Amino acid sequence: MPQLESLDSANNGTTSVCRCITEDPGFPPLLSRSVLEVFFYLPKVNWKGRPRPEGPGGTLSMDQCRLVAYRLVLEWILKGQRLGRHNRKVLPSCVVRAIWEKYPSLSGAYVGFKEAEEAFRLI
Repeated sequence: MPQLESLDSANNGTTSVCRCITEDPGFPPLLSRSVLEVFFYLPKVNWKGRPRPEGPGGTLSMDQCRLVAYRLVLEWILKGQRLGRHNRKVLPSCVVRAIWEKYPSLSGAYVGFKEAEEAFRLI
């Protein structure tokens, strides 16, 4: 699996070829709505206040899908490595773009990175 930085560069002396982590065969299933719904309910996720799905018919809203997808993809990439207050990782732009395309904001506005406490209030 590619590293978090998302780019493997193969340089033949003149050209650099980059490969995005979204091209990994394990990536597309992570964005499945059913996978996100299961991950949403896992106690390990540690959502404060055990939020409820806000979408139609008791499903996750688009905002919730994006937030859970960011978290799930990061868990997949890190393979159990812990993050904390002074140990943050930025998701590659190709990952963010893929999530935005799959679960677009209804308003067209995106908020960018939020600390955990702020993100929890969004769901």
